[in-house]
Amino acid sequence: MIFFLVEDYSTRKFLEGILPRLGFENFEIKHHRGKEDLVSNLEKIIPSLSKRAQQIIIILDQDNQNCIKLKSKLTDKMVNCVCEYKIRIACYELEAWFLGDMAAISKCSPRFRANFFQGKEKYRDIDNISGPKPSNLLEEIVPGWEKDYANKPRFAEKIAPFMSLEQRNSKESNRSYSFHVLLETLIDIS
Repeated sequence: MIFFLVEDYSTRKFLEGILPRLGFENFEIKHHRGKEDLVSNLEKIIPSLSKRAQQIIIILDQDNQNCIKLKSKLTDKMVNCVCEYKIRIACYELEAWFLGDMAAISKCSPRFRANFFQGKEKYRDIDNISGPKPSNLLEEIVPGWEKDYANKPRFAEKIAPFMSLEQRNSKESNRSYSFHVLLETLIDIS
């Protein structure tokens, strides 16, 4: 069994939509009430969970933290893990993965003009976007966001079937490097 430990229900709904597309059948997703809840509970749940797991994948947002320090902090909490594990961090947040695939956003919101935004320099390197957080950018650029998609788990569930699972450097691939790190991990273990 492969266990996924995620920080929130939105990430859970997203994974529930993409894991079967990658051939996953025997998995369980445990979501938490935010990053701090996940991080603070790792030392408690890892010893028993890792005895039942083939592998554990931890997925959380970077937010304002340094990726290297965050990964180191999590690695320190995994000392009692007896199975393989991977830590994957969404740079800056899960919504950056959505912004990395504007064609998928168009399929969820037909009034969204993907071609207009894809050509803009601001959206070419989505993991290093400056200014508003990706979640705020979605609110700004997706028509009807507040009415139709303000519920993040609902949008995560809706976009997952349309997200490109193409390898990096493909014309249709996601523009988020951190998404590709997760995708490559999932492909390796599926």
